[in-house]
Amino acid sequence: MIAERFGVTPLMAFRYATGLTQAEVAELYNRKWPSDPPKTFKQVSYWECWQGPGSESSASARPPSYEDLVRLASLYRCLVDDLLLGPHRKLPLPPPEIGELLADVLLTVESDGYPGKADDATVITFDVPTGEGIVAVKLSRREFTELLAAGGLAALVPGAALAEPMTAADTARGATYYRHILNAHQAGHHLLPPAAHLSVLQRELHGIEKARQETPGVARQELRRIQSEYAEHISWLLRESADLNGCQQWANRATTWAMEAGDTSMAAYMMIRTASLALDRKDHTRAMDLTMAVRNASWTIPPVLRGIAQAYEARGHALTGTVAAAHLDEATELITTGRTETDPPYLRFFTGDFADMQRATCYVDAGQPGRAVTILQSRITTMPTSHRRDRAVYLTRLGAAHAAAQEPDAAAFAGLGALTDARRSASEHIMTELDHLADTLMRQWPKQPQVRHFHEELRTARHSQLSGSV
Repeated sequence: MIAERFGVTPLMAFRYATGLTQAEVAELYNRKWPSDPPKTFKQVSYWECWQGPGSESSASARPPSYEDLVRLASLYRCLVDDLLLGPHRKLPLPPPEIGELLADVLLTVESDGYPGKADDATVITFDVPTGEGIVAVKLSRREFTELLAAGGLAALVPGAALAEPMTAADTARGATYYRHILNAHQAGHHLLPPAAHLSVLQRELHGIEKARQETPGVARQELRRIQSEYAEHISWLLRESADLNGCQQWANRATTWAMEAGDTSMAAYMMIRTASLALDRKDHTRAMDLTMAVRNASWTIPPVLRGIAQAYEARGHALTGTVAAAHLDEATELITTGRTETDPPYLRFFTGDFADMQRATCYVDAGQPGRAVTILQSRITTMPTSHRRDRAVYLTRLGAAHAAAQEPDAAAFAGLGALTDARRSASEHIMTELDHLADTLMRQWPKQPQVRHFHEELRTARHSQLSGSV
């Protein structure tokens, strides 16, 4: 083996095996996947000097992204695992990152990779890191659901990524126990359709209420706070199910419980949730009233939360035809640099990518879709392949931007890409947005072949959902 004989990394060894120079790899890469700035031989050199999983970056060594690894494997005609550990891979795979592990659990469930009917015949297979290696776990869909319900998923993935370790005191089903379960459901939200999570979380809420009745003082208040966190996630799951009335009802419940627990951040966050629902209905007045109320609240608001409110306020302005650039810039600054150790855990989902998405949406709503296309394309090309739901959201918005820019073929292509990922993530919310995109395209360009193809594929997917064959 070249890597062993010459003491080089697998990335370098596979390049040698194909007879390419670093400059030629960069040229082939740019030809197949053009980007700005383009890849150079220096970037290839950085990747090849990286010592593999578990090693750190340095001035001369930088790990490639998962997307880069997939593309290099395509160029070298090998597997991604070959580039990470060599073709023999005598050592077990290193413990995967939580996002990669959870995203890949259902990849082999059915032939098209889409999590379908929840029956016992469906087998879920994934690797679980242990202290001494990797063990394979095979579960039926029902067993997996039960494991998730019991918080057992947290025991199978790196604990620090989900919650604090369980303690003996948690056997009484205290606050840590219930938060442990919620964190597992949040981290694995895309593994099962929203309905599967909803049934478990609502059942756990009854358990929390029973525990509250038997708990005095401060601990009782903390359980109320946890109930508000459960209600928030249930609200989000209902939005993913396209049940906007249910989403609002649970947001209201989360607000009430948060105020009872003295959790003003959660109460403000649910005001922002209501604002996002108003934006879905194109009610810019209601959305802006709510976001300004959050920003002007008399209590302390975490900077990231204030940034989210600022972004949604800019969305409201965009619906009137104005791009509030200053609002968007401030929102990005607060979201990307305003994090503190005391931030509520649900704010971890709001990153610079979220800020860019809101900026792009503002450009579309304000009638400047070309600028939105630029932002969205750059984000999609750098997004990890495991982030299927996020990619579906970005592609759907990209389709809307192309449609607004009078580019029907590009819009249909984006819609087709979003459809695949939306089905895998079981997001009815994204599917509904795709319905709107298809309606727009068919209304304006009904004879365009690519438009008709997208429309037919979406119709087929919808029919499969109704017939229960997906």
